[in-house]
Amino acid sequence: MEDMMRILDKKAMADLIMMLWNCWNSRNKFIFNGQIDKAQSIWEKASNLSSEFRIYNPVNPPILAQIENIKKWKRPTNGTIKVNFDATVNNNRMGYGVIIRDEDGFVLGGGGGFQEGSFSVLEAECIALERSVEVANKLNLTGKVTFETDSAELANKWNMDNGDITIIGSRIKKCKEAVNLFNSASLVWSHRSCNRVADLICTKMCREAKKWFFDMDYPKDIHNAVTSDII
Repeated sequence: MEDMMRILDKKAMADLIMMLWNCWNSRNKFIFNGQIDKAQSIWEKASNLSSEFRIYNPVNPPILAQIENIKKWKRPTNGTIKVNFDATVNNNRMGYGVIIRDEDGFVLGGGGGFQEGSFSVLEAECIALERSVEVANKLNLTGKVTFETDSAELANKWNMDNGDITIIGSRIKKCKEAVNLFNSASLVWSHRSCNRVADLICTKMCREAKKWFFDMDYPKDIHNAVTSDII
């Protein structure tokens, strides 16, 4: 066992630890909640978390500094609208959530919904991207738009410059074509703590199996989350 550990590089070791951690979480969900995660879902969650960790923590800063540095939603640059979106997968259903804010943190609109079926984490995030583009177009947004996700894999695929020939890559290409109405559009990765409002919406939609669209009139729980999320 010791010889095997010596030949594993740091990346492989990090992937192994992340996989074991997700297996442990899946085991706890089965024991305490009776929920069964598919092996593919466990692997995808571990892979996404490992990718996000390498992007977020490339120079391995001290652990205490990470704990003390509480991240929140960041205002976009002047004249830019930010579209945060997120997705969750649970019990043969996925939920997605979208929240759109201007440079002052003022909510322009958003919404969410759900789809029944079995989805991979990446596929669910791609659906959330597609729906966020639809909401942005429905609100007739113009100018510069930045889409923000906490999925590192999705952000990487967006920036592959049409070199991705997978099904997800083809769907992302269609999303790029759909945002041509904007002066410019980009997709960036952010830490999941910067995406809390979208996560709140997608979790609610998945749990309640609802579809929802709002403009500047939205409920108090969303207002409270938005207010506490602004730096």
